[in-house]
Amino acid sequence: MYNLLLCDDNGVFLAQSQKIIAENYNGIFNIVVSENFDDGLKKCVDSNADIAVLDIELKDESGIDLAKLLNEKIPDCRIIFLTNHIGYATDVYSAEHTYFVVKEDMEKNLPRAIEKALSEIEAAKNDFITVSSKDRKRVLKVSDIFYCEHSGRTAKIYLENDSFTVTEKLDTLYESLCEKGFTRCHKSFIVNMVKVSEIFRNKYVFENGNEIPISRNYADATKTDFAKFMCRGV
Repeated sequence: MYNLLLCDDNGVFLAQSQKIIAENYNGIFNIVVSENFDDGLKKCVDSNADIAVLDIELKDESGIDLAKLLNEKIPDCRIIFLTNHIGYATDVYSAEHTYFVVKEDMEKNLPRAIEKALSEIEAAKNDFITVSSKDRKRVLKVSDIFYCEHSGRTAKIYLENDSFTVTEKLDTLYESLCEKGFTRCHKSFIVNMVKVSEIFRNKYVFENGNEIPISRNYADATKTDFAKFMCRGV
């Protein structure tokens, strides 16, 4: 069961959103409700909420500010914003969030937002691999990996500010990572597409400025992988 916070200072919309979630996800959520900023923050933290559905206008306070606090206190909590005003659509990007729902479309779009949040939660649970390094095993967060490189009979894994050799071969690592947003662009490299900021004919450029070559033999396959990756969820 997942913990879900509903925070809205309008009792009518609070009841409506609770009804929509209960009807679409019977038995999946432990729903906690709140009508103000401070109480919502406390209940969300106390319940270690998996999802928080927040009204943007909470009397004299902001649901966006509440979301920022939740980003700090419960980084894994998925935020869904509710509002009567489409004008807030750009303001919400100051906080990490999953979805923006206009209240007049709540019946249709709130379930979509919940589905996306649940998908993100499940994906995060699979965001780890175990690798062997000399005499010990390491558990790595997949999203922290930039790329992996063939290194003799083993492989080397590169993080943002660290790198280390593992006993696994590059082929073995690719089998573990190919369904997690990685592509093989060269016989000696596999790349985390999440970390790529630019793609050229013969190279990937990462968000930290590092570059990895794309070989002729892998060019078509890796660019197809990247195109599919960029269209995910569309």
